[in-house]
Amino acid sequence: MKNQFLLATMILFLTSCGGGGDSKDRNSMLPTTESSKTMKKESNAITQSLPSVMVIPSDALLNRNNCLSEINNQGVTAYVRDYSKSFIQDSELRFVIAGIEEEFSNKGFSLENLEQTLKLISNNNAMDEMEGVARDLRAELMNTARPDYIIELDYELKQDPKSRNINKTLTYIVKCLDVYTNKSIAAVTRANVGETSKNNDLQSLVKEDFPSAIDNLTENITNHFKDLLANGIEITLRIATMNTSSIALDDDCGNEEIGEKIISWLKDNTVNSTYKMSKNTETEMFFTNVRIYSQDENGNSYTAYDFAKDLKKGLRKGCGLKVSNKTQSLGDALLQIE
Repeated sequence: MKNQFLLATMILFLTSCGGGGDSKDRNSMLPTTESSKTMKKESNAITQSLPSVMVIPSDALLNRNNCLSEINNQGVTAYVRDYSKSFIQDSELRFVIAGIEEEFSNKGFSLENLEQTLKLISNNNAMDEMEGVARDLRAELMNTARPDYIIELDYELKQDPKSRNINKTLTYIVKCLDVYTNKSIAAVTRANVGETSKNNDLQSLVKEDFPSAIDNLTENITNHFKDLLANGIEITLRIATMNTSSIALDDDCGNEEIGEKIISWLKDNTVNSTYKMSKNTETEMFFTNVRIYSQDENGNSYTAYDFAKDLKKGLRKGCGLKVSNKTQSLGDALLQIE
């Protein structure tokens, strides 16, 4: 009897605290099974319908903070961006980014935070440096966070030496870039902000001025995002044979050449068979304006890497080729035939 009494007491306690799946206690901190299902459905709908943005410092701002350097990569000039150092060099950067993020969040945009993403990939960076792996940090950021848009931020706070007004004035540029093509979608440029303002620190000036400038920016972004959902995202695709390979793209693969097989695959797997061939030789094929679906069948983000992975499977299965997916960025697919 004593054990039965204790068991009944425990059941009553758990039920009153929300432990029961069908508890109707509104004061319980634990959600009911029914409310959990509702919340999950609504969260998925919101996540899949709104574009996400990541605010990052522009190359010009990185350069002024000595966080941008040039390297020669096999005869091609490449840039090394040290975003982590930029937060140390510019003590205001973190707060300005937070202010810009806040306004985008107020408009309903999803956010991907630069600093948090840098922390996620820091361990991989250390491993790559030990192994001598060449990295493109910007591409790595985009592939880790997978935002729909990059918001590039540039600013300068200066005092006019010729003016008697001791106030500093702010000039800033907020530019939205398509993460896949790096094309500019929208931009806001503001000059002489704070000329008559009592607030003269960078964070306050941006917070005071940017809300009045964001509407045109978000309208252009929203219209562009609608086009992506309707007509697919735009990427480039390059298929190349390695110098050590004995394979040529005009070699036979069943009843078609390898290059013809690739074109047939593109017709079946691009949105409305949209692509433009820019180069076609024995060793390389290059396509621009390739429209691919923005999401896969499960509603997950679909990028150039995913597209290249699917094409690689097709070439392996259809032609028995050994293919490597060398895609780094979200918008530039690269396959190498070995």
